Amino acid sequence: MKRTRPVRTLPLGLLVAVLLGTSAPAQADMRVWKSEQNDEAGEPTRYLDLTAFAQPGYIVRSPFADDANAGVSDSGPWLQRARSGFRAQVEPWLRLRMEVEFAPVPLLQDAYVDAQVLPFLNVRMGQFLVPFLRAYQFNELNLGFLDRPIYTPVTPDRNYLRYLSPRDIGVMLFGFIGDADPAKYDPVLEYRIGAFMGRGPNVTRNDDDALLYSARLEMFPFGVPKGVEAESDLAWNPYPKAAIGAAVYSNCDDRANWNRGFTLDGDFRWRGLYSSAAVVWFKNGKSSGLGNALGYKDFCVGSKTASGDPLTFVSRGVQWQVQYVLPPALFPVEGQALEALFRFDWVDPVSPYASGNPFFGGGAGSSGY
Repeated sequence: MKRTRPVRTLPLGLLVAVLLGTSAPAQADMRVWKSEQNDEAGEPTRYLDLTAFAQPGYIVRSPFADDANAGVSDSGPWLQRARSGFRAQVEPWLRLRMEVEFAPVPLLQDAYVDAQVLPFLNVRMGQFLVPFLRAYQFNELNLGFLDRPIYTPVTPDRNYLRYLSPRDIGVMLFGFIGDADPAKYDPVLEYRIGAFMGRGPNVTRNDDDALLYSARLEMFPFGVPKGVEAESDLAWNPYPKAAIGAAVYSNCDDRANWNRGFTLDGDFRWRGLYSSAAVVWFKNGKSSGLGNALGYKDFCVGSKTASGDPLTFVSRGVQWQVQYVLPPALFPVEGQALEALFRFDWVDPVSPYASGNPFFGGGAGSSGY
């Protein structure tokens, strides 16, 4: 058992739900083969690991009386994830990863090849996490809460930004500029630049021939933290570590809208304390200018109002969370930890675009509201 943690976000807006429960992910990794030859650090230059984890939970949902989705009730035991796969290092510069989800039905999750071209330049090809939202940079096993912020598509009974998908099929350049050793405290820049088919995971056809483009930069002013892959400070970093990120996104979605937007985010870790915040913003509608140059002109004709006029709308979301790993003396169980977590998040999937106030969208007096 890796850890026990409470579950939930606190969404505000049209949909408000409170979920209380516990999630106890069980993880099993096994090295089934390794080469006798080791690198300078003593690690094998070739290996094969089998991986698996299950993530059960219990959910209690209490919608408010004025909830647009009032009446939805799925309280009870819940198997969020049940996954199995493998990771392998074929050569010192070549790695493979595959993971399959079995809850509720088998679906391919990660399936990619990593090749190291230079110490600071790697190439990834296959199906993997899109480098845009901070919420999608953590594997499901390493999330602080059982689910992600409400602006990500997780369940059908709440508002969200529907065109965002955690995984897609494509190619990405990525790497660190600087020494990414967690023991170091020099500034480090991480970059990820990708092009994808833009239809989400396990969809190999791209009928409109338009691609999804995303790029993400993340700065670690005090060095890369220990346990950076986890949405927590379970690693208990002895010195303050922080990250500041920014990303851009462009795609022609399945409703013929050009989605172009950005996200800004950051986090802080120190001695069991973890806090993060993020904002995401999109403008959606008919392709023009840059969208035409990216190949969306013939396909992104945009949504239309009931009268047939072009509809341009804004989508937004914000998230803030804080959590703390309780001192081991309060829970002296080897290999386990108790963690207190709180999250606030909010989403506005559709607001009319107002030229005078484009960031916040239009109000009740705006055309098309």
